Amino acid sequence: MHLPHPDVPADVRPAHEIAVIGVGNTVAGDDGAGLEALRRIEARHRGNPRFLFHELHGDLYAISELLPLARRFVFLDAVCGTPPGELVVTREAPRAHTPSFHQADIAAVMATMERLGMTDQFPEWEIWGVAIDPPAELRIGLSPAVERGVTRLVDALDAMLRSL
Repeated sequence: MHLPHPDVPADVRPAHEIAVIGVGNTVAGDDGAGLEALRRIEARHRGNPRFLFHELHGDLYAISELLPLARRFVFLDAVCGTPPGELVVTREAPRAHTPSFHQADIAAVMATMERLGMTDQFPEWEIWGVAIDPPAELRIGLSPAVERGVTRLVDALDAMLRSL
């Protein structure tokens, strides 16, 4: 983990220990898994100043504005994989569907911003994903397998946050 140098004044250190960022599109069915997971985990930890919760829609590069605010980022997203509902924790995950509503996947965005030195102390980051099949139609709601995967993801993330 990249932490600020001890000589850096506290007022310029990140305000939050962890930023939990939901990524996805709720009108693309299972691609909304990350946003649903964010809503559930935020409900469990609302008001805790150590954590920042944020939804990321559309332009994934908008995350650049949040980078200085937390020491670590956990992105909740739907990732392409099988079986649907499987949990994936990684720094590399293929886009959940094609055509994409995102300009790129979050792993490529974060790797690019890290190479560009977007912040003095680039935060540690990872993707907590739920595997989905690429959506074949636009619809609202999660399939039963992905719904179960979101529940497992939220329970695992909740345990991790409580252990800090």
